[in-house]
Amino acid sequence: MKIAVFSDVHSCYVKMAAVFEDMEKYNIDHYICLGDIIGYGDQPEETIKLLKEKNVVSVKGNHELAMFKRSYLEVFPKEIKQPLLDNIAAISTASVRYLEDTPDYLKLGNAHFVHGTPPDKLTTYIYDVTDYYLKTLFNNSEERIFFTGHTHKLKLITYKDRLVYRRRIVKNCTIPLEKNQKYLLNVGSIGFSRDDFEASKYAVYDTVNKEIMVRMVTA
Repeated sequence: MKIAVFSDVHSCYVKMAAVFEDMEKYNIDHYICLGDIIGYGDQPEETIKLLKEKNVVSVKGNHELAMFKRSYLEVFPKEIKQPLLDNIAAISTASVRYLEDTPDYLKLGNAHFVHGTPPDKLTTYIYDVTDYYLKTLFNNSEERIFFTGHTHKLKLITYKDRLVYRRRIVKNCTIPLEKNQKYLLNVGSIGFSRDDFEASKYAVYDTVNKEIMVRMVTA
């Protein structure tokens, strides 16, 4: 089984379409979005329709949380809040329902999928949690693989022999999955990169060959 994982689309329809075109090479079985489908960009309805056409399953991002939780929306600065409000005003009732039905996290293929920080945090950046937190997570979870978004930055965290290692990813690569190791991959973003390079990023988790492929796409 091959699971394509991406995050933080932020209404960037053109970039999302380019990524789906790249995904066609890999015979994907499931598409999972790690949230923040809307916000920032200017094509929310087109983007949501594309995700629905591709049967993408999404978890809730903090921008979707803000859409349905007014108290959280009010903590957004104006430059973030206004584009989100514009997006909300532009989408259809069916698209609102699609966003509303997103769960806080998913589990599939011995992997855990969440927007912010596992197991279920939508607003916490993975770089803000301690190694102790991560060790506790890895030691008390059945899943070996974790996927997150939210930061818009590619980052791989591994756990082996009671040690946590963090490293950036700056190019296309394939990560072999070892039996005695756990992994957390922040998949970066489709829209609005915060890395030093503008490409959209996504990952393909191959449960048969036991590897994760990281891809970068320029629209």
